[in-house]
Amino acid sequence: MIDANEILKSMCEKYQAAVNANDSAAYQQLFAADAIRIPPGSEPEYGSDEISKSEQQDYNVAKWSIQSRPIDVLHINNQWIYGIAYVDVTTVAYADGTTNSFKATKTWLLHQEESGEWLIKRQMWNLK
Repeated sequence: MIDANEILKSMCEKYQAAVNANDSAAYQQLFAADAIRIPPGSEPEYGSDEISKSEQQDYNVAKWSIQSRPIDVLHINNQWIYGIAYVDVTTVAYADGTTNSFKATKTWLLHQEESGEWLIKRQMWNLK
């Protein structure tokens, strides 16, 4: 039996590490090749390559720092988990040092790949 809470906690930790390193390659590794990410007010991004490129655009203009913690998890079956996490975000613009802080709630549909690794298949979030 899988521990869905531990899987979501681990994803939050890996997600936080990738974003705090401003590492779009590490960020990309969290997503399945056919993942879809839908940022607030934006069009869907299809595939881990497009998601990584979009994330890098954010890293090009500011240093990102986050704290991520799980709030709820739904164990769908042994290959699928639906998770929700809070994220506290701080960005510091490279151009002028302007700091911006905000909160978000992320939702993830996680899938266990054939390799055994859990990856993000779908991601959506809202800003608080």
